[in-house]
Amino acid sequence: MKVLVIGSSGFIGQALVSRLLTEGHEVEAWDRRTGEARPGLTTHTVDLLGPAPLPQPEGRPWEAVFHLAAHSVPGITWTRDLVMQNLTMTARAFDHLTEYAPGCRAIFTSSAFVYAPTREPVREDAPLGSIHPYALSKQLGETWALSHRNALRVFVVRPFNQLGPGMPPGLLMPDLLARIRAGESPILMRGRNDLRDFLDWRDALDAYLALLTVEAPSGRIWNLCSGRATPVSALVQAVLEAMGLSVDVRFADPRQESLVGDPRQLMEDTGWFPHRTLRDTVQAILSEPR
Repeated sequence: MKVLVIGSSGFIGQALVSRLLTEGHEVEAWDRRTGEARPGLTTHTVDLLGPAPLPQPEGRPWEAVFHLAAHSVPGITWTRDLVMQNLTMTARAFDHLTEYAPGCRAIFTSSAFVYAPTREPVREDAPLGSIHPYALSKQLGETWALSHRNALRVFVVRPFNQLGPGMPPGLLMPDLLARIRAGESPILMRGRNDLRDFLDWRDALDAYLALLTVEAPSGRIWNLCSGRATPVSALVQAVLEAMGLSVDVRFADPRQESLVGDPRQLMEDTGWFPHRTLRDTVQAILSEPR
């Protein structure tokens, strides 16, 4: 297939481009940074917030598009401008696709943070209502993408906590590794020992590839998750054990919240299922060249 990846420099974007090329697809990648030239890959330096017109498809239209471009680190200082920039990037991309690739599969990457807090595993029809500005930007993006569901085959994916090599600073795993490697003891976690739904990035890529052929109505929404409730402390201990360390870990906030998904809809529609363990994921991250 001819596949466009918008926002190809993030850790999922880079891995997705590589996986698509390995599977034999013709890939076009858009990002604000100049990408690496590879056989089968066309790269464009694109700023979705800038004044320049967006590239049109060369030859036949794109058959599938993954829209990953966004400010995507929840822990940064969020402002109204950042929220509106995420919406603007999505709106510009989907308006462009409607004009130049009508009928294509347009996959919008949202976030599990759009859900209202609950102790139960959430299905796709669970109430929305996070109070975090990052989640608001994703919810607005979903609304804009879904408004194009008659012109495009719009699919929305709500990833939970995806883990893998190449994660940017500001996220849990890279910040934790930096503190461990700096010799911090005890490790004072700034957040809570929340229950989270961690998914290996290779399992996530398997799911994204499955969406290229899934037969589902336009407008379908899927959770992308493992369905496993894992305390943050268990992730920290898995990292320490893999590094052969024994360090005391303390959490600044004694409260515990839960954000765990139910992946059954995606499994039923695609046949996909997650099969890599937390230990598999940690080993892959620690094997990344420093």
